[in-house]
Amino acid sequence: MSLIDGEPDRRSYASVREAAQRSGIKSTRISTTVTAKKDTVQNVTAKVVTVEEVSAEEDPMESEISEVLKILRGPRPSDSVLEFIVSEDGYKKIIEEREKSSRKVSYDGKSRTAIICFPTLLHEEAGGVVIDSMVNEVVRMLQNAGVGDDVTSRIRRIGHPTVTDSSSKRSYKEPDGLIIFDDGESDNAFRIVLEVGFSQTYASLKRACLWWIEQGEAPVVVSLCLKENHKSSGAATQVFRTAEERDAQKQRYIDAFNTQRRQEHRPLGPLVYSGYTWFGTLRDAFFETYRETDSGVVKSEPVYLIKDGVDVSDEISRDLSAIKVCDFVPHNWLSDNDFLRHSAVNFLRPQTFMQMMSNAIFRTALNRVKNTFALEE
Repeated sequence: MSLIDGEPDRRSYASVREAAQRSGIKSTRISTTVTAKKDTVQNVTAKVVTVEEVSAEEDPMESEISEVLKILRGPRPSDSVLEFIVSEDGYKKIIEEREKSSRKVSYDGKSRTAIICFPTLLHEEAGGVVIDSMVNEVVRMLQNAGVGDDVTSRIRRIGHPTVTDSSSKRSYKEPDGLIIFDDGESDNAFRIVLEVGFSQTYASLKRACLWWIEQGEAPVVVSLCLKENHKSSGAATQVFRTAEERDAQKQRYIDAFNTQRRQEHRPLGPLVYSGYTWFGTLRDAFFETYRETDSGVVKSEPVYLIKDGVDVSDEISRDLSAIKVCDFVPHNWLSDNDFLRHSAVNFLRPQTFMQMMSNAIFRTALNRVKNTFALEE
């Protein structure tokens, strides 16, 4: 779930309002709920943007669902989280529409709340690279050991909501990444879940990871925590008379950001234009693993790629707390090769990850810029 670090981001606040208005919601009340939380990483402020339609003649629940669908179809409000009170059936309607976009949707059955996250490109791309790297590496290891397609083809990356029952209130949660082993029989074949936190409180990211294990959904959870520092807020909307003027201004941002990344050697930020910081510094990036054991949940020590704004990826071991082949493949499918089952999966490729993050930082900054652009009507 992508939450905002620091003060409430008025760019996101304004973009949500504009998205609602452009979607035909004439009267809206948009509020930000700010909650200070102290954790082991830093003191951070989590922001949730809630959109409510003030006046509606139809049934309130149906009105809320209609509003959610309009928001999903409209321009993306970057870096924000929206919450709506809807029924479970309403949530399913939202999911059908969400399949056409990159939004991440969860549902809390107890409070009847649909939670829609608009992750940044850095959040999305980091998750994709991690999952792909893990699957590609374990498949390569199995193939080199002579294991056939009957096993390797069952290791799959997949993304969909899962469901859990709690006090007869059904809740749905969607991970940032998921690896399953499809044995053709088990309803629940989750092997490894990935949770990515971008400027999210460490405590909430930890809760998200523990949820999967405590609910019996997955035996291993990998978390990737990304922290951005010193991003500006309060950017004004930039209105252009023509698309040509808008595109010319966009190119100025691209040129400035590329100069800062390459010539000024700032691949991790900050990316600044006219005194405004569109992406701060990626201060920290680290992995942790949560594993279910007979004695309870065990959390690994953090493995840092970036620490205090410095690239330390060359100093780390490529295996993440000994993620092993047996974490991907059940025992009975490799019971005759104990050595292979307990071999570490060295999926971390520092150069690949750092290049991905630098490129994603650039695209995230540019996307934030684009969210402030508008054409005269």
